[in-house]
Parts: sequence; C-alpha cells; structure tokens
Amino acid sequence: MTKRLIGVMTALALALTPQARAQDGGASGTDNGERRQIDMRQAPPSFRLGIRVLTHRHARQASPVLVIADSPDAYVKAIAGWDERTIYPVLIDDGSWRAAENIGRFVRGFKPEKIVRLTEADALPQDRAEREELFERTLASIWGQGRDNLASDEVMTELVSHLQFAVHMPPGIVVADAKDPAWTAGLALAAGHAQPIMWFNRSKIYNNAGGTLSQEQTADLSSTIETRLEELGIAWQGLGDAVDAVTIAMNLPVKCQLDMGEKDSERFALTDVIGQHRALSSGRLTNLQRWAWSGQIFGNESEAAYRAMCSLFLQPSQAWIFDGYPSSAPWNAYDGSATAENLGKANLPSTLLDEPRNGVDSWLASTTQAIDADVVFVNSKGLPEYFDLEPGRAYASDVPVLDRPAAVSYVHSWSATRPDDATTIAGAWFRAGAFMYVGSVHEPFLQAFIPTPIFGLRLMGGLPWSVACRPDGVSPVWKIAVIGDPLLAIGSERPRTGVIEIEEATELAREIQDAVKDDDFARVVRTEAMLGQDAEIVRLVSAIVREKEDLFTPEIAKLAAMPAFRTHNKDLLVSCALILDKETLGETGIGRALWHIAESDIRTGVDARLASALERSIGGPSVVRDATRLAGAVEIAQGLNIRNVLVDRIADSVEDARQAREIRKAKR
Repeated sequence: MTKRLIGVMTALALALTPQARAQDGGASGTDNGERRQIDMRQAPPSFRLGIRVLTHRHARQASPVLVIADSPDAYVKAIAGWDERTIYPVLIDDGSWRAAENIGRFVRGFKPEKIVRLTEADALPQDRAEREELFERTLASIWGQGRDNLASDEVMTELVSHLQFAVHMPPGIVVADAKDPAWTAGLALAAGHAQPIMWFNRSKIYNNAGGTLSQEQTADLSSTIETRLEELGIAWQGLGDAVDAVTIAMNLPVKCQLDMGEKDSERFALTDVIGQHRALSSGRLTNLQRWAWSGQIFGNESEAAYRAMCSLFLQPSQAWIFDGYPSSAPWNAYDGSATAENLGKANLPSTLLDEPRNGVDSWLASTTQAIDADVVFVNSKGLPEYFDLEPGRAYASDVPVLDRPAAVSYVHSWSATRPDDATTIAGAWFRAGAFMYVGSVHEPFLQAFIPTPIFGLRLMGGLPWSVACRPDGVSPVWKIAVIGDPLLAIGSERPRTGVIEIEEATELAREIQDAVKDDDFARVVRTEAMLGQDAEIVRLVSAIVREKEDLFTPEIAKLAAMPAFRTHNKDLLVSCALILDKETLGETGIGRALWHIAESDIRTGVDARLASALERSIGGPSVVRDATRLAGAVEIAQGLNIRNVLVDRIADSVEDARQAREIRKAKR
C-alpha cells in the first residue's frame, strides 16, 4: 500500500472514529505539528474491513497474462491455476458480440502483456452436488488444501480453518448456486478475496434481477446464510469479527417486497436486508445493527466473470463526474465540484461537469466520444428510464459509451429497479460495460444517499464500495442497492509479477494469422476486438468497405461498429448502422453510439445518409425527443418537405399512439 493511501486512510479513520477524535482533542495533529497515528484497533469496522481487503490484495500478485476461456469448463481449469501468492484474470468467450466487447474493454483497463486462449478442459458435472464439490475442491486446491481423503462435506470446513490461519480471517462469504450462471463470479470472488463459498438453490426463485423477492423468499435466503455461517463456525454476528461481507452471486432480484412496507408497491434493496439483524421482523424505519455489508452480481457466465475480474484486477485512474443538481440546498450537499476536490486529495483526477455545464445539452456534448474513466458519479432526478438535469431531460439511452470498465454511483430515485433492462438507467450502464453500480431500487428520498463528496472521500480512504455508500452505525432497512462485488476497494494496484505460462493455452494473436489465411475477416475483426485493437479494426474494415464491399457483411459491421465509435470514425459507424437491422442496433447500443457521435451534426444539419442511419436507430422512451431533433437537423440540410416526410414516417412506425401524436407535432 502506498504512503499516500495510508495517509488518506488514516485521516479518514481519524474523522470517523469517536475515540480517536476524543483522544486528539478534536485536532488533527500534535503540538509539534506531526499527525497522530491512529491505533488500528480503535478504527471502526468499516475502516478495518478496507484494510483487510487492501492488505490481502497487496500480498497476492497479479501475473500480467489474461486467459480467455472458451467455456465454463475451461474457466474452472484456469482458475484452478491460481495459488496463495499469484492470480491472473480469466474471462469467458462464449462467442457472443457482448463477450468480445467486454474482453476488449477489460484489456484496455488491465493492459496485459500476454493474452492466451484455453480451450481444452474436462466437462463440468451436471449434477448439482457434484458440481458444488468440484468448485469447493478447486477453491481448496488454490490454498494447498482439499486433501483427497476429505469427505465432500469436510472440504469447506477445512478450508475455513486454513483461511483463518493463513489470512487471519476471511473478509466475507460468497453465496452462489452452482447451477446459476453467475457462479463464475462467485468462484472468482471466493478465490480472489480468500472467502469460503456456500450454496443456495435458486430454483425456488424464478425472478431475475429485475423482479421482486417476496418476504418469504428473502427470509429463506437470509436464514440459509446465517445457518451456514453457524455450521462453518465462523464469527459473523458483529461487525469487526470474521465475516463482514456477503457476496450474492446469483441472478436474483435486487429488490424485495417486505411486510414492513407502507404500500404493497414499496420495495427495499436486497443488499440492505442481507447483513442486518432483525431486518425481516422489525418495523419500517427501525434502526438496526448491521453484521455485514452486502453486494450481488448477476449475468450469464461470461458477464458475471467479467464483473468479478474487473473488481479483482482493475484500479481507477480517472473519474467522470456529472452533477445534475442545482447549487441550492439540499442539493448542494451532493456537489460535484466538492467530489472532484476530495478525489483529488488521493490524486485521482476527474472530468467534471457542474453548474453551469450541468444540463442535458452539456451531457450530450460530453458523450460524443467514449468516456475514458474507471469511476463515475452522477447526480440527477427522475425515474428508471430518464433523468432530469439542470436544465433538461436525458434518457437511459443517453448513457455514454465506456472505453474501459467502470464503477458507477448514481444518486437518483428508481435507477436500479430493473438493472437487467437496458431501457433503464442501471441497465444501460451495465450494457455499456459497468461492473459495479450503486443506486436505488425505489423512491428513497435524497437523504438516503451518502452525499457524493463524502462518498468519494470514503472511497479514497479505502472503504469498500458496499461500506462507503451506507451510513455508519445503526440504520433502517432501505432502498440503496450494491450491484457488484461488495469488497471492491480503491487503493494501490495489485503488484505484478512475471508472465505465467498457462498449460495448453495458445496465444490469441496467432488466431489472426490463421483467420487471414482462411479469408475469415469476421474472425479477424472479432479477435482484434478482444485484443483491444480498435485502430487496426477500423483500418481493415474501412478498406473492405472501399475495395471489397461484397465482403462487408452484417457480422463484420456489428463487430466493427463500436471500434469505429471509439476511434471517432463516424463514416464507418454510419456504414455499419446502415446494414444492421433495427433489433441489433437497439440490443447492442450501436444505434445509440451513432446518436452520440452525430451530436454536432444534429445541431447543425444532417445529410441524407446520416439521417437514414439515425432514423434506423430511433426507438424507446426517447423516441419523441429524438424524432423532433432529427427533424430539425434534416430541415436545415435538406429542406422543409423532407422534414415533414421524415416526421410522418417515424410516427407511422411507432406503436404507441400517444408517442405518434407527439411526434407529428414536429411537422411544420
């Protein structure tokens, strides 16, 4: 850990610890001007948990090799190569467009020296119990445990005993279902943070992340976790003991309906229920004692692995802050400028948009290129599908493109109510490549959020995200969800060691040579995307468009579109959009990327080719606004008649009668 970080953490602990403040007489230094060093035993549990996480990270090196597993089977084999001293990132290539984009995004953040593909591995067992045992023995083997003569029900107990000796105590426990796709995150975060893993049969709960857990389902999950902790003999009932974090790696709803709700429609955050004593038997707004901080990860095998690996291996180098609040009280407590100042105390630079540049025009103008940031803070008002700024309204579709994986804090009601739905704010950020999101599942009221400047300061002090976003001391069950690794902490990068040779793996770059020999340009482009080689993709595909247009297929266009955006090649992006169907443009976010890159044209005039591409990309909650803006841009460049024809055509394509009427008002 760097001296800079230790200094920030010490200052934060002094600010948070009543005993330290009392002993220091309320001052921050001694009579001779030297800062008093805090006794870590007096630091609050929140601070000590951050120390535990960062100390363990510093003790385990990262090999700068990225392993791309072709299957979940190969993923387990690659994870099994970790040990108590060295780990390396492992991602899953399931053949999808999204997997290639996520891998390339991770590469730009991690900057590996070598990228290899692992294809051969024994098939995972289909039986639930056999799969659980395999994962447990894999975890145990990483720590030199899991003797063959141990019975299956003894493996995790033995591992817990070893971890308490080897790393003093595990920081938390992972809850997973070996048959739920998000097990990939559970296995990685258990192995990466030195945590035990326990199993929960998710088949009893059919709702995904955007659904709602019932009181009974929530109680079942909570009691199962607490019972298993008792069985493992781990101290868990108070903060500052062994288990202070719970990671839920399953495709469970992020919200639950509890009997304490004022109305049947009121929802609470699952990650605020799990970890609080008497959470399901107390009245609404009853202050409760916390025993752990929680977070949850959802997604398919590839997405969940990506989100876990980002947490374990990436550290931020740049923040992006957009303060959409007025400068008057109470909104000014969340001031973006103060947030940037606090981040700067730990030498984390920020791109800041604050008053007077905090309206929708500034948002749209600032997102014409990919956001080059690892941590994002936004303050706004609104509902799941839109956010109001000062002035103007933006939509989930206006969420920027991310160049690298990012952790996102969103002070806004309802933004995380359906995080698996890309038409909502949280869902749009996850589609863009976010791996952590802190936001509300319901109407929480402003005071439910830790003020953004304080949240930033707490993060810079090393507090994990799940801790930094919640108030210290007793608090009621409420509505702020932590979607991501609860132990994600900002500090120095994990130390790097030499490149480890991965048995039976082949270098990914060699696949390009084979694909070129076979004239398989789609494979070339996809491999380059995973290698993070956007510029090379744009050069190749631009040449194909110019010289061999018959080879410019929708498959290649889909793969080349986002690299074209990230290199700000508007012409190529338009070419891609014109041969992709509307469904693909919507599902991938490629259509919205086109709107981002064309922002200056929309303000000054749009030619026929660009207008056609933008029209193909219209849809969703922002359709009325977008149709009106496009109509104005078309009139500037092509005339009034073309404008009116365009408006009628878009209105005719919209199924919602109210939206169609609003769009027709744009005729002149």
